[in-house]
Amino acid sequence: MKRLEKIFDKLSLNNLDALLVFDDHNITYLSGFTGHAATALIFQDAAYLLTDYRYFEQAKSQCDDFQVICRDRVNQSLAVLIYELLFKHAANNLAFEADHISHGVWLDMQQHWPEIECHRASRWVEDLRYVKDAGEIESIRKAASIADQALTNLLDMIKPGVTERELATELEYQMALLGSEAPSFPTIMLAAERSALPHGIPGNKKLAKGDLLLIDFGAVISGYHSDMTRTFLLGKADDKQRDIYQTVFKAQQAAINAFNAEMTGAEIYHHALQVLNKSPYAEYQGEGLGHGVGMDLHEFPFIGLGCDLTVRKHCVITIEPGIYIPGWGGVRIEDDVVLTDNGLEYLTQFPRDLMELH
Repeated sequence: MKRLEKIFDKLSLNNLDALLVFDDHNITYLSGFTGHAATALIFQDAAYLLTDYRYFEQAKSQCDDFQVICRDRVNQSLAVLIYELLFKHAANNLAFEADHISHGVWLDMQQHWPEIECHRASRWVEDLRYVKDAGEIESIRKAASIADQALTNLLDMIKPGVTERELATELEYQMALLGSEAPSFPTIMLAAERSALPHGIPGNKKLAKGDLLLIDFGAVISGYHSDMTRTFLLGKADDKQRDIYQTVFKAQQAAINAFNAEMTGAEIYHHALQVLNKSPYAEYQGEGLGHGVGMDLHEFPFIGLGCDLTVRKHCVITIEPGIYIPGWGGVRIEDDVVLTDNGLEYLTQFPRDLMELH
């Protein structure tokens, strides 16, 4: 209820009568509903969840603070139902999540209430979501722990002759066995020169001695994501591989060591940037340093140039510097961290030192 009350207060503060919420994760955050095909309509003193027969019973069981309405999709459009509720509450001013509905669909809906004054509402719920409560942090911690263990379980399989796709499939299988609801995203598993593709797709390339292997992946618990990257070496690292790995490691540590409450994403990024810019590989560094993580894999706050949103206590963010050299390969190290009352806490625990797999 506290989350919903913050929306009530925001409506009152802005002299608005209602807010339309379209984004699935924002709806989950406010109502508890974990299904799809729903819209939330929130007034200053009431909240409705609009869905259909597929999710009606689920919504009733999950949404204690919302009045759940089952729309007859054959005989009533969503726009007509919204208009009926706006009329019932004598609403004259309506805010809506403009970032989560197409312009064309919105124009079609708005035709049903031309007398209502409509206002774009950007990041109303996202600005609440980016600071996590204890339950949210615990879900991300559990997801990170599953990812840690799944990667540990995969190590014996990483050897010459196995393909990127085989490893990616096995890693996702291991996470599922450990209780992950789904992969956070399609696993990135890239060997040798292909590791220079920051978000490449695993293929049939077979691993060989001397290859770098970049693995970026995550688990999901209670709808909350983890996100971790490790880069391994098959065999003994040569001088360049070791130097680049240590450069990326030092850049991550510089950002983490400087991390404190009330820094902006740009300020945190600056500390990693200093390390990378002083290295021989400055031109190959990736843009940005990280992002918030939660119900969305990438959410506020973001860490990089021009990112002026403050990283407050209980934000969960990734710190993930990288160097990507076309034709040679890439190194990225990524961890999920949260700033608590007792200091910075790593949620991802898998070792960060260069691991040479023999």
